[in-house]
Amino acid sequence: MDKDKIIKILIAGGVLAFPTDTVFGLGCMMDEKAMAKIYEAKGRSFNKPLPMMCNGLSMIEEYAEVNEDARKIIERFTPGALTIVFRKKEGLPDFVTNGFPTIGIRVPDDPFILGMIDAIGKPLMVTSANISGEASLRRWKDVYACLKGSIDGIVCEDALADTASTIIDVSKENIEILREGQIGIDEIKEVLQ
Repeated sequence: MDKDKIIKILIAGGVLAFPTDTVFGLGCMMDEKAMAKIYEAKGRSFNKPLPMMCNGLSMIEEYAEVNEDARKIIERFTPGALTIVFRKKEGLPDFVTNGFPTIGIRVPDDPFILGMIDAIGKPLMVTSANISGEASLRRWKDVYACLKGSIDGIVCEDALADTASTIIDVSKENIEILREGQIGIDEIKEVLQ
């Protein structure tokens, strides 16, 4: 599937599965109906808002409150396998975060995805392409078998890794590690010293 076709599907409110620099992803535009399709396809709880993928710091700052520690972490680890939970900016619609005051954002180390975001000029909402509660998937054939009929397309290439991103929360006074992935806790602490 070529990039132009992918972008057309996304802009039209479609949901696509595509490889990322971590596990296989399932993504759409910041569109309420498209995001609902992702929840339905995955059987995902609405208590777990979808993470956002941006192309860099300036786009992150459009949607999130970025403090000095967060800026240091962004400069050191992005693009890469790190999802950062920020306080969301005023004006970000509630449907994007399911009413939560925070938003998880990642800048993937993946030229293909960054190119899509650049071309669209807006972030994508992206989560792992699997059934909620089951293992993350890396191979496109496994994703197809799992989600066929419930999404609008799939990029037929395998993801680069089988470990999801590290997740940290910078929305409170003390930074909290929510999930350790490819980037270790010690590496993050080192940047903040």
